[in-house]
Order: sequence, then C-alpha cells, then structure tokens
Amino acid sequence: MNARNIDLRVLHDDLKASEKDAYVRAMAVRTEAGWELYHCWALIGAQPPDWSENLWEYQDHAFIARQVPAADLAVLTSQVADSVLTVGPLVISVPTATSPAQQSRRPSYAHHDHPPLPVPATDITINPTDQSTRNMPQAILVAEGAPSFPEPMSAWRAFFEGDFSLIGNHRGPTHLAQLRLAENDAWVGRVHVTPTQLVVTVEGDRVVGAELELFGVSGRSSYRLDAAGDVTFPLAQGLPAHAWLWLKRGTTWLDYRSLDPGSGWTSDLDRAGVKIEAPVEPQAHIEALIAAGEGPQVEFKEYLPTKQDRRTLKTVAAFANGDGGVVVFGINRDEVTVTGLTEDKPATKLRDHLVDLVRGTVFPTPDVEARDYKIKDRLVMVLKVSMGNNPPYAVSTPETRDKPEYFVRRGASTFPAQPGDLSDAVLNRRPTTNDSSFRPF
Repeated sequence: MNARNIDLRVLHDDLKASEKDAYVRAMAVRTEAGWELYHCWALIGAQPPDWSENLWEYQDHAFIARQVPAADLAVLTSQVADSVLTVGPLVISVPTATSPAQQSRRPSYAHHDHPPLPVPATDITINPTDQSTRNMPQAILVAEGAPSFPEPMSAWRAFFEGDFSLIGNHRGPTHLAQLRLAENDAWVGRVHVTPTQLVVTVEGDRVVGAELELFGVSGRSSYRLDAAGDVTFPLAQGLPAHAWLWLKRGTTWLDYRSLDPGSGWTSDLDRAGVKIEAPVEPQAHIEALIAAGEGPQVEFKEYLPTKQDRRTLKTVAAFANGDGGVVVFGINRDEVTVTGLTEDKPATKLRDHLVDLVRGTVFPTPDVEARDYKIKDRLVMVLKVSMGNNPPYAVSTPETRDKPEYFVRRGASTFPAQPGDLSDAVLNRRPTTNDSSFRPF
C-alpha cells in the first residue's frame, strides 16, 4: 500500500488548514492530572457507516465518539508537552508524538479493516514519543449507562472495532493515533455479477477521465469513464478466475477490489456490496471448484478420514485458523479425476460421521458443514470450514489430549504452525456476519 513517512510539522499545518469535519473515537485513561489520551481514531472528510456519538465513562477509563473540526486534531502532532484535545465533555491531555508519522493508502472495504470504510482512505499513523505510556492498567470496567467488561482491551475492541466477543486479553494498539483521510475523488461502489455480465457502480466527485479495468486470468478489459454511474462488462464465459476491479488514473490507483471468493486478497463480499449470482445447479459450484484445483482454501482427498487415520483433519484446523475453506472428498491424488466415495453407507451417515470426527478432534470446534453431491454419477462429499472466531484451533485426540497440534495453510499445503502464526491468527481475527468469505455452495 506504498507506505511512506510524513513529517509531523507538515501534517500539523495540513490539519490546521483543514475545513473538514472529523469523526473521532478516543480512549483516555485517568491520571493524577486528569484524562490522558491512550488512543485516537478519526475519519476526516466522510461519516463512518453506522456512526453515532457515544460516551462510556468508567472510573479510570473513558471512551468517547464525537464529531469535531479536523483542525482540532493538529494537537495530535505536538512534540511539546501539555497539549490538550477537547472531545465533547472530556478535556484530554495528549502525549508528545514522535516524527515522522507513517502514511499509506487503503482501498474501500480493505481486508481486515476496522471499521470497514466504503471509500478509499489515506491512513496516517502517529506514534508516541514514550512507548512506556502504552502500558494499560488492568481493571474491571463497569458504569451506569455503559456496557461492562472484564478488562480494558475488551472495551477498546468493542468501542473501536464493534467486536463485543470476550476472547481474552488483547494487547491493543501500539500507536497513539490513526487518522484516516477519506479519498472522495472516485471509488468502486456496488458490484453485481450475473452469469452473463458484471455491473459496477462507480461513485465520486472526480470520476471523469478515470479508467475502470476488469482483470482476470482468462481476459482483461477496461472502460474510460465520462461520468459517475453504472459500468457493464459482458461476461461471455462467466466471471474470469482471480477477477479484480481496478479504478485508476494514469499511474495512480484510486480504488480496487478482488472479486475472487477463494482469494486471500478478498474481503467480505457481502459487506462490500458485491452480489454474485450462483448457478441454478449447486453441482456447478463443485465442478468449478474441482476444475480450479487445490489452493489456499481448497483441499482434495480421495477418502474420508477414519478414527484411526485423522490426518485430513489437520487441514480443517488450518482452515479454521485462516480464512476458512473446503475439503472435497472423492477426488484422486491427481487432483483431476473424480473417483467418488465407495463406502457402503448412506450419504447421510457419512456426513454425520465426518462432522462427528471434526467435533471430536479439532478444538475448539469450528463451524463446519458437510454436503454430498453426485458428480459424473459418483458420490462426492464436501466439507465447508468457516473462518474460526476463536483461534487458535488444534488437532487433538483422546490419546494426545495433552499435546495439541496446531496447523496453518500456506499455498495449497498444510504446515505445522509456528508461534508467530498462532499470534497472527488471534490478533487478526474479527467477527463477521458472514461466516466465511468463501462460498462454494
């Protein structure tokens, strides 16, 4: 995302000259001298989705959301002590910042964005001079008119990210402030994919002259735009594999979005306003899945796992620790030939047996769904594994309960997890109304 440094003096002058509004969320900690800023998030030039002003004031911690002039945020760049930021009824002292700040651009609905923004934005991260001020005193947070939390970082996650799940302690942000400058020139809005066409709504104040490109493995095309509105790409052979939309002007990207449900680049498509019409026959999904081959979210197996051989379930744990995925049973090791399952049992019993094995082997139990299909008159079983909300996920049998094994997905293979992989899985997890961005059914 082309990160670069920006001098705090330049940022200070830009903020002081701004006539835009800023939508601020701030967390403050009470000290002997009064409230002191712990973290500030602000969107400048656009209102965040589902915005509302709020105040959670506890004994020694306060969380506040208010609309303020962007010029007021210039104090966040101060390298002199005793700077003060007023947000609603709170007067908050601001720790000194260190120069330079870091600046980068992010597309609309960026992956793992908290909260997700419908427009592109320039992100500016400001760090405190003294990192020792980042030590958060532990306390149970209760107050009238505010939700209660067992410790402050759960409250931070709920207030700033909308995540009210209590998944344990969270180290929180290391930076003092994150400022997001909305880029309103042009952006990708709603996207509607049918079997025959792709319709993209382009919005913004300076759309004229921009170029919208549809990139795919099997084909690429683009349109020069003369106005905001809908742009239609014919899809004679359906949506191309690894499809991306690029909105650009010259050598500068204005916005982009991955449309491939199986790609790690793709954020929650439903949340991002992308509607992909499914084929009438569900088998068509599975046939397309097989034709595409194994990948970060797809694994093929010839046989169903058994109580004696549960190696397949390593991949289930890896999918749950990552972005989810599917395991297709009944596919030859050549990853092309559909051999089918030959077990002499009804498909319903095979499905139940498969789900029971997952529940008895992978802990905590991930959200899974098993379905059976007939492909070329052969029985194929598909196990969908949703992205887990409570990582890390481990494989453990009654014999090895005291030695759980953790796995992650890299490319088309499953590997034992390293400590860093597990911490990333925990810290990068976020709740979502969609259980997985991968939708094979």
